[in-house]
Amino acid sequence: MKVFSTDPALTWLFCMTHPDDEISICAWIHRLAANGNRVYMSWTHSNPIREHEARKVAKLLSVPDDHLFFFQATDGSVCDEVPALLPRFRQMIESIRPDRVCCGAFEQGHLDHDATNYLVAHSFDGPVFEIPFYHTYLTRIQKINRFSFPDGEEVHYLNLQDQLLKKRVARQYPSQNIWSVLLSYEVWQRARLKPIELAKSERMRLQSHRDFRKPNHPPRLAYRIRRCKSWRRWRKALRAAMRADAHRPSRS
Repeated sequence: MKVFSTDPALTWLFCMTHPDDEISICAWIHRLAANGNRVYMSWTHSNPIREHEARKVAKLLSVPDDHLFFFQATDGSVCDEVPALLPRFRQMIESIRPDRVCCGAFEQGHLDHDATNYLVAHSFDGPVFEIPFYHTYLTRIQKINRFSFPDGEEVHYLNLQDQLLKKRVARQYPSQNIWSVLLSYEVWQRARLKPIELAKSERMRLQSHRDFRKPNHPPRLAYRIRRCKSWRRWRKALRAAMRADAHRPSRS
């Protein structure tokens, strides 16, 4: 299955967690909209300021305002709110009936991102595609826009016009410091003689890992994650989410 498919018959839903996560895949979203695909976007966390920023970016990407969904989950606590969010996600999926759903990877960079990945995986029965945001929460400086292992990833290289759009989008969030974070990361990588140009490519892979009780990383890194406080919090929230879902009527 080709990840970056230009089939105009496909309906795509991009389930972001925070307004600004879409920077990682914005050129592809814009390409789909220009291609005539039906494109929808959602944000698990939102507040009035960040929703305003997300709507401006969606307009820039040519995604209609009535194709946007905001769930108002609490920043930093989405994993604890999964039981209440799951029925709403399923309702959104049912109303859109997408062919493909894309979300941030289950990569232990942010508990909120992992929670959105769980919500998508337990709401949609079709192909889910993962986008690398950043990992892991073990380190102060996290790896941005790369999977910890490249198996199954597809890379979409951007032309100059797409690169300029990506940089423009990254500047559209005055309530956040995301532009300076991305710029600092590139400077740091150059200083380590490992240059990385975030604006030149976008990456996705078909989700194959759906065991949310295990980190989705190479063994040594997964071992370290399992021993940390954030992972223990995730496991506690996961148990609560699974108990709540077990008591809901099964989906028809």
